[in-house]
Amino acid sequence: MFQKLAVIMLLALVAPLTVSAQERIAVMDLGRVLVDSPAMQDIDKQLKAKDDALRADAKAKQTSFGERQTTLNQQRAILPPEQFSQKQRELATEMREYESEFKAKLRQLAASRNLAISKIEDKMEPIVKKVVNEVGASVLVEKKQVIFAAKELNITARVSQ
Repeated sequence: MFQKLAVIMLLALVAPLTVSAQERIAVMDLGRVLVDSPAMQDIDKQLKAKDDALRADAKAKQTSFGERQTTLNQQRAILPPEQFSQKQRELATEMREYESEFKAKLRQLAASRNLAISKIEDKMEPIVKKVVNEVGASVLVEKKQVIFAAKELNITARVSQ
């Protein structure tokens, strides 16, 4: 039973990828092309600098919040209970708000990176088409989707040039 199911699943995966004998397939490692591109390297450098600055600011804020919490705890004995509770709630609210802002900034950095990748991919498209045409391929497959391919089918290096 398991063997039949495995064969059926294999056929279901392979059937849509069936290519006629006269068509040629090319394989490309998009991730490698992006990592090797000077544009992506520059974007990564810029985003890393922003990420490092953001995390340094977060660390400083965390230290500040910790110090303020310690100071507040030291004042517990001299403050009326309602005033202490109020100050503690205010500090907790400020900490939550900062954490929310920090997460939003991280999401913005990720969105910026995704947008940059999309723009690079758009600029790469004519280059990829040219190389695909040069090798006479009519189908291009992402390397991650291929279990095995002959080296001559891989156009990654040509696209990276």
